[in-house]
Amino acid sequence: MKKQRYIVVIIILCGGILGNLLRYSGRMPDKMADFSMIPNTIDGYSGTELQLDAATYEVLKADRSTYRDYGSNDHAREALFLAYFKSQKYGSQIHSPKHCLPGGGWRIESIHPYRLNLPDGTITEINRLVIVNQDYKSVMFYWYQTRSGAIRNEYGLKFDLAQNALLFRPTDAAIIRLTVTVPLVNPAFDGNGDVQQATEIGVDFLQKSYPYIIKSLPF
Repeated sequence: MKKQRYIVVIIILCGGILGNLLRYSGRMPDKMADFSMIPNTIDGYSGTELQLDAATYEVLKADRSTYRDYGSNDHAREALFLAYFKSQKYGSQIHSPKHCLPGGGWRIESIHPYRLNLPDGTITEINRLVIVNQDYKSVMFYWYQTRSGAIRNEYGLKFDLAQNALLFRPTDAAIIRLTVTVPLVNPAFDGNGDVQQATEIGVDFLQKSYPYIIKSLPF
């Protein structure tokens, strides 16, 4: 029994040491994100920088962020949001849209992995959500970007944080989110047609903006 108690105590002590290591130690990145490298005009899309309210920035606690409204000649509109965190330690974790959207009055109708074909021929897996708020339906894409590459889910982000912290690497990360709004009722399309159309618009914009987004991050 004594031996078992000693083992339990050792495990608890090691867990405490590891927890403090992950929480307080780590290497800071050499440079920050620079979202000015993402142009306001991207191959037919023109964007305008928007500001969120002060309370949102306070809750977000990002070190750098940008929120832009892009429009195109065919009247398609996309809202691009990026937030960069130089560390994912205590008090600065990235907020998942799965938790933030319901608090903002949005209902998540569906969420699925989506394989995004990139301009260089590679494929990255991200999230595609269909969300509803009163009279509007939107398609949202989002994923996390770290020094390990694109990460789709929150569990993968936590694992990446632990791995980099243990190896004394920077634990910086960014969330990339694109929202394409379509009317819930549209005479020209049925409900599925709206979602498919919004998906195609979002994919087109992501394919064109992706190189600039990645270039703006310090990974």
